[in-house]
Amino acid sequence: MHSEIHSLHAEQETLLKQLAQSRAQVLSLAQEGKLEMTRFQELTATEAALAAKLHLWPLDPGEHLLAAHAYARPYLERLVQHDPTHLVLVDTEHSYTPRKILRRVLDHALDHLNQIDQWLAWQRQGIIPIPTDGWATSAETLPEDLQSLSTAELQAWLWRIDLVISLVAQRTQQLSMGELDWTPPDGGWSLRQVLHHLALAEVFYAVWMDEALPEEPLARYSEANSRFTQRLCQVSTALAEEQGVLFGPSSTTVTMQQLSELILTEERILTGEHALHP
Repeated sequence: MHSEIHSLHAEQETLLKQLAQSRAQVLSLAQEGKLEMTRFQELTATEAALAAKLHLWPLDPGEHLLAAHAYARPYLERLVQHDPTHLVLVDTEHSYTPRKILRRVLDHALDHLNQIDQWLAWQRQGIIPIPTDGWATSAETLPEDLQSLSTAELQAWLWRIDLVISLVAQRTQQLSMGELDWTPPDGGWSLRQVLHHLALAEVFYAVWMDEALPEEPLARYSEANSRFTQRLCQVSTALAEEQGVLFGPSSTTVTMQQLSELILTEERILTGEHALHP
């Protein structure tokens, strides 16, 4: 057992060294103005998104939903402390305010609660789902998203969110393995992936007011990369003790090595583009 842990630590140290070297190269080229800015911003957004969700989670989707909500709720409770009109930049297409975060958490959960029954009808009876309508995406900022938020209003939002997350988790526990893992004819996600995605998304939405990144591009990348690396280190011991699993961009389980390689590949592509077009 000791040799296995030692080997794992050595492998992690190698990954962290590679990440540090890659980060230094990206920052050096960025400081010299030698990176394509749009791609650089996309890389930053990828690393920020992975860092926000980089925690150990239960493998069971229902338990994951409840664990993610428990993690996110303190962030939601603090939304009343933030400027309701300040749009916090997430990436080139998305910005959040306190009310917008609450709206997205609630609407997203309701949408996927509805999706469960539509997917079951699709699986059992071949009834093609009808896309839900009436809610706004993360890219849209509504006038109501910029309104003030009182403590009483926040409590009303939290009551609704608590209730719908509980309903989704209960509904999830009623699904069989076959129902969870059925793949739609169009090649879309299974309900298992959808539910893990819902859990991860709540955490992603919730943290942005408390954990906003700097807006200056180099500082923004540096902070996003640092968070990713720090959280990778934080989960290493718990992973060795099998206390949970990691999820990747497709809401399926991944290893530390796979997450690290994803970032390293993206950074190599970006710095490699400079080599081709100095």
